[in-house]
Amino acid sequence: MGLVKILAQVTAIMVIPMVGGAVAGLVIDGMQGTSPLYVLIGLAVGTLISAIGIWLLIRAGVRKGYTDESRKS
Repeated sequence: MGLVKILAQVTAIMVIPMVGGAVAGLVIDGMQGTSPLYVLIGLAVGTLISAIGIWLLIRAGVRKGYTDESRKS
């Protein structure tokens, strides 16, 4: 069950910012009349936020000792 929880966290960390950035870009592009500009900016910002989120998740796992060799059975 732990693996499913981690996969769900990774999926949420990756998908929500990227989709949110794209949707926000679509809305802003619709208001401004600038076709793909803000969608691309939103995807770039969402990707950056996702990368930072994954990095923080990995850092937290390392600090908890998930990479410790003595824990393996």
